[in-house]
Amino acid sequence: MADIRRVKGSTVIEMAYIIPLFFLIFVIIINTVFYFHDKAVLNGAAAETAVAGAQMIRRKGTAEYDLDGFFMERIKGKLIYMTDVEVNTTEDEDQITVSVSAQRKGMKLEIRQCSKIVKPEERIRWLN
Repeated sequence: MADIRRVKGSTVIEMAYIIPLFFLIFVIIINTVFYFHDKAVLNGAAAETAVAGAQMIRRKGTAEYDLDGFFMERIKGKLIYMTDVEVNTTEDEDQITVSVSAQRKGMKLEIRQCSKIVKPEERIRWLN
């Protein structure tokens, strides 16, 4: 005779509780990875925009840059999770600040990157 294994009904009931918990943990991990991916993309694009703005101001003879458009071009097609992105660039006499706000449902992300406007040629002239 063939050896027939029998499974108790309690095992099926226990798995019915455990498997959804594994799926929930998996979904939470994936959402967290997507969140931090988008945070890294936004942080890098904000830093690049701030540096580009500082370089633009330093070279006064060049054409005007649309820093908000430059930022949006940098993140186009790269975000996975965050959908509503707003960017605001402000210029002081000695620095450029790029403020980014992104959100999706209950998660919100705020990033601020600054870049100093350096003018080494003025300092060199002053030393002479």
